Amino acid sequence: MITALLVILVLLIFMEVNRLLSRRSWKQRLKIYIHEKFGAVPKEKEWNDKVKEYWKLTGDDDGLDDITWNDLSMNGMFNRINNCDTSAGEEILYWKLRRNDMEDEEREIFEKRVSVFGRDEKLREETENILCNIGKESASYYIPSYMDGIGEYRLKYGWLCRVLQILLVLSLIAAAATRTSAAEFACLAVCVVNLVLYMMTKMKYEVELGLSDPAIQILEAGKKLSEKEKIRELFPVLSEETAGFKKVLRGSRFLRTQRANTAAGDVGALLLDYLMGITLWQLTVYDSMVRRLSEKAEEYLEVYREIGEMDAAVSTASFRQSLPWYCVPEFGEENGPDGNGRNIFMEDVYHPLIDDPVENTLELNRGCLITGSNASGKSTFIKAVAVNVVLAQAFNTCAAGKMRMPHVQVLTSMAVRDDLMAGESYFIREIRYLKRILDHLNDRKVTLCVIDEILRGTNTGERIRASHAILEYLAGKNCIPLIASHDKELTVLLDRLYDNYHFSEEMGEGDISFSYKIMKGPATSQNAVKLLKIAGFPEEILEKCEETDETLEKSMISC
Repeated sequence: MITALLVILVLLIFMEVNRLLSRRSWKQRLKIYIHEKFGAVPKEKEWNDKVKEYWKLTGDDDGLDDITWNDLSMNGMFNRINNCDTSAGEEILYWKLRRNDMEDEEREIFEKRVSVFGRDEKLREETENILCNIGKESASYYIPSYMDGIGEYRLKYGWLCRVLQILLVLSLIAAAATRTSAAEFACLAVCVVNLVLYMMTKMKYEVELGLSDPAIQILEAGKKLSEKEKIRELFPVLSEETAGFKKVLRGSRFLRTQRANTAAGDVGALLLDYLMGITLWQLTVYDSMVRRLSEKAEEYLEVYREIGEMDAAVSTASFRQSLPWYCVPEFGEENGPDGNGRNIFMEDVYHPLIDDPVENTLELNRGCLITGSNASGKSTFIKAVAVNVVLAQAFNTCAAGKMRMPHVQVLTSMAVRDDLMAGESYFIREIRYLKRILDHLNDRKVTLCVIDEILRGTNTGERIRASHAILEYLAGKNCIPLIASHDKELTVLLDRLYDNYHFSEEMGEGDISFSYKIMKGPATSQNAVKLLKIAGFPEEILEKCEETDETLEKSMISC
């Protein structure tokens, strides 16, 4: 007997030591992971549509619309910035990008947070260590929606649970006092009713019970983080709001312990779950916890946002560190000719999604028309400008040496595609994209209007006439048009209203090279036929391309 007890004792000690060593090893791996990922380019990952949940809840529709988001490949841009440790961080990061605006005071606070996390390695890694405990469980992304309607998740018959708890106590007392068969049967009947009610309710509320865990982890992390003096200075709201959830946290610990025991799956744990189920204690604790959360739903969402803002600030600091160079933009509504606020100056700007990028410098005082050869860099450049304006307004960060700009709304028409399901041709879809830009122009806020190959879906004559009219209209509005086009005729027609720039190429014996540097003035060269030649097209085709068709040329001029 003694030998058996000693064996059991040794096994228990071995299991506990193994658990402690495993936990220590996990902490060491986590510490290395946190240290190494800062400033590193995030690994490529599949798009997670759940990051939209907080943005959908807020209803902020004044930022980037779906067309602009897709035109600028913002899913890829989000993944490039996203180094978050929590689902809350990813949701706030996405919300900030889509919202694409910050008040001056909000921007100042955000910049202070990013700067502190960028230079204080100890604070940053301690913060991330706590944030990693929240993690990114699939259910976590639905916490904002869960909290928005949490009152609906209260037990429908919470009062009945409390009545049955009272009956259970009374029947136990009666059975112990009288020791009669009737009293014992009544006690057994109450136990059976309670257990059946517990099992039925537990199955029905399994999803809600699963959501409550990550929701509480947010509060626990917020409480731990607010104990740090520097965090309290940076996130004062977090400390204020988490203080009101002490009773919720106490109830959650009990529920978590019970669920952990049940998840273990051993006979003892299941027996304990049934015994606790008879008391209905888990259900009443859960209902009480949900009631308190529903009373403080707004305060909870403040805590959630603060945790997300913290994670997003760390991620932004990491993004800055990962760039070849960056700048904090300067905002001013009074810049531009006559103080009209329509001026964007960018120095050494580049696209952050491109490896080994080529930087360019440009000042936009009015409309800008960019022409150039195929594959010379027009589309990439105008995307780089638009993306950096978005990053400036969302994260106070630009992939540039210097950036000065007003607050703007960004609207694009670039990656137009046919929509066969909607029965829309390329051209119909393109004019719908352009009309939406015209509809959003206003005197309150400058619009950065970025268009790639305007009206390419129609014939040359009509395209030039219509493009001329649309671009002339844009030039007279509270707008900064940035247009890329192959139509050199527009550079002449719009010379009074638009600055002309171009990208070009250098031709070798059997190849072609691009500098990807923007140059003043309209393009003077074309390379389509040269590219066909380099690609090895038949000589017959090349000779035909180079023939001058005077009849066609005259018809185009008459158009």
